[in-house]
Amino acid sequence: MPAHSANLKDVALAAGVSVSTASRALAGKDSISAATRQRVERAAQALNYHPNIQARGLRTARTYTLGLVIPTLLNPYFATMADAVQARATANGLATIITSYSEDSSRLRDAVTTLSQQNVDGMLVVPTADALSLLGAVKAAGTPVVLIDRSLAGSDLPTVVSDPEPGITAAVELLYARGHRRIGYLAGPEELSTGAERRAAFSAAADRVGIGSEHVFQGGFEVSQGITGTRELREAGCTAVIAGDSMMTLGALEYCHREKVRIGKQLALVGFDDLDYMRVQPTPLSVIDQDVTQLGYRAADALVAALSGMSPPDVTLPTRLITRQSTEHYLQEVPR
Repeated sequence: MPAHSANLKDVALAAGVSVSTASRALAGKDSISAATRQRVERAAQALNYHPNIQARGLRTARTYTLGLVIPTLLNPYFATMADAVQARATANGLATIITSYSEDSSRLRDAVTTLSQQNVDGMLVVPTADALSLLGAVKAAGTPVVLIDRSLAGSDLPTVVSDPEPGITAAVELLYARGHRRIGYLAGPEELSTGAERRAAFSAAADRVGIGSEHVFQGGFEVSQGITGTRELREAGCTAVIAGDSMMTLGALEYCHREKVRIGKQLALVGFDDLDYMRVQPTPLSVIDQDVTQLGYRAADALVAALSGMSPPDVTLPTRLITRQSTEHYLQEVPR
């Protein structure tokens, strides 16, 4: 990594080509061979080089804006994501238009249409499960699209997501080691990649430690679903609950507050996403952290690369378990 910010000359030197060849390769010119283009792109990525896109007319009528389409700003997770994307965009000379769609496919279509009409240079989208054809059409019309947080089966769009397996596996193993044998899971919508992948990670981990994965509440990523699910899992005899997202975590917290359930003693609870309110509870929550700020940064970087003519690779960031007081007690009646 150079001590100064990498420039085009650095990229050309690393790739073993002239500055003009590096410039044409990054601009996607047809006169450059695929092998040379890939070599230049790899050098640019290794050096964390991003062209000054304001100084390069990659397309006519550039607006130097990107669109960010998220389900809601009311969820602190997506608000944090938006803040990270906007910060990275600003650093690259781009303004950000943020719009939301409340998990409604028709509203997502309206949001994407509006951004297209405003001639944004590219879009970052947290997609609904049925958004493949819509976003494929946006790409075909010449507007780069990067998926963030959720993937779409069959899509060739660059995708920046988290891998839930490390964090969820660590949570199940910790709870098992604490003596819990009935571990419940608050699962999100199976049609969303995040819902399906997190549930699969829980099931695999539960089966691996030998407790089975039958204690799953299938619901939506909503506070109300977290309340209902926690109640049902408690009634089924679960002594520990893992939430599948931040809003379901809030629901679990609300249920425990209403019913005066002592978190950490009467119920071990693992939340999802290390948001501020997880840390400031009377009993601070252990959480599965997917580093949403880095997710936003990496997705914005991918879109900037696409705007510069590069083909950004998919990015998968690992999750991790952060342990706090909500899981520190052993279940006394089960030998350990």
